[in-house]
Amino acid sequence: MLKNNKLRARNLIIIFSIIFILNIIAIISDLMQYSMLNSLEGFTIEEAEANDSRQSIVGIVMFSAYVFCYFFFILWFRRAYYNLHQVVKHLEHTEGWAAGAWFVPILNFFRPYQIMRELYVESEKYILKIKPNYTKKLNVTFVGLWWTLWIIASFLERIGMRLNLKAETLDEIINATTINLINEIFTIPLCLVIIKIIRDYSIVENEIFEIEKSKSTIVSSEPITLIEE
Repeated sequence: MLKNNKLRARNLIIIFSIIFILNIIAIISDLMQYSMLNSLEGFTIEEAEANDSRQSIVGIVMFSAYVFCYFFFILWFRRAYYNLHQVVKHLEHTEGWAAGAWFVPILNFFRPYQIMRELYVESEKYILKIKPNYTKKLNVTFVGLWWTLWIIASFLERIGMRLNLKAETLDEIINATTINLINEIFTIPLCLVIIKIIRDYSIVENEIFEIEKSKSTIVSSEPITLIEE
């Protein structure tokens, strides 16, 4: 029984679009901080307090957006893998790993990539068996690009968090700001790649839905049940 994944995909694309915009705002805010910290003329207490307030607001909004991002991504990812399990019986992992793999140390460095790649490869293999003239719409290269950017951004984020927590001197704050800027720059193409992956896979997933509907119509008068959100 397939489960509708369109709404989750649409919500996720909106969230990543928001994160894309927020990262641009964060880059501007960090550049302002970087400029202030490196100013030859120095800065006043009022300027420092205004900067801290702005940075705090941006940080809180960014953190909230990322919490929603992780939550909705895992929901979409798990359902996509669940749906594939309904039509392909030889998948390498159970559906639960699409969610659980993100929280297991070491495993979370490669298992989500394996599952995403499997979604891309096995979905179109299945469609091609039913529709030999089907034109492929998924490019596995984007999965590799997504995961590379994700690992780099995650690594930079962890370094940035540690530097921010320990930063006391002016040089330490400047170093932390620099790492934050680099991370935000990497996150912009990451958002674009993820949006493309979700959008492309949603098209293919819908193709699977249509195939299953057609098969159901042939076998019986009852259409295949799609569970709505």
